[in-house]
Amino acid sequence: MKKYVFLFLSFVALFLFQHSEAQDSLKVQSEASAAADTSKQKIHSPLFAGLASAVIPGGGQIYNHKYWKVPIVYAALGTAAYFAYYNADVYFTVHDNLNSRVSGDSVPQPQYLILNNIFSKTTIDLNNYSYDDLIQVQDDYRRYFTLSIIAGTIIYVLNILDAVVDAHLFYFDVSDELAMNIRPQLLTASNYRPVPGFSVSLNLH
Repeated sequence: MKKYVFLFLSFVALFLFQHSEAQDSLKVQSEASAAADTSKQKIHSPLFAGLASAVIPGGGQIYNHKYWKVPIVYAALGTAAYFAYYNADVYFTVHDNLNSRVSGDSVPQPQYLILNNIFSKTTIDLNNYSYDDLIQVQDDYRRYFTLSIIAGTIIYVLNILDAVVDAHLFYFDVSDELAMNIRPQLLTASNYRPVPGFSVSLNLH
């Protein structure tokens, strides 16, 4: 009898040991799976997105799968570059003409300023303007050129910041299951009289 009891207890102990081992194995696998999922999320690097947009504007947006932003980035940078070139061309042409006048040239050079607009071209004879007039034009376009460079720099930095922020939010849930409802509602004031108002509810499914 004692022999059978001993065998039964041994069988129960073996069963519990194996069950415990199985649970520990499942726990380890679950933790490993969670760690793998976390590592997968960390693979999408905001640092890499920022560096990509710094080296090649729009590169971070491509990395974040926000392809529609790339034309916007290049349109903004292209516009800033166009105005920087345009303003610099006017400034340096007028500046050279003023230097030629100071040098005492009989016919200051360059004599003509060619303005290449998007749909037209305009030629201006600088020698029809006084020295003071050209000084004012030079100062104005030097300021315009500086503003164009500042605008281009801001666009370039925003391109990097946008890539970094999008990379941080790459795994953020923006599905239709998230909903915010705003509806009118009568609220009770301190004098127990109803007053119109609204309520806000956030539904997370």
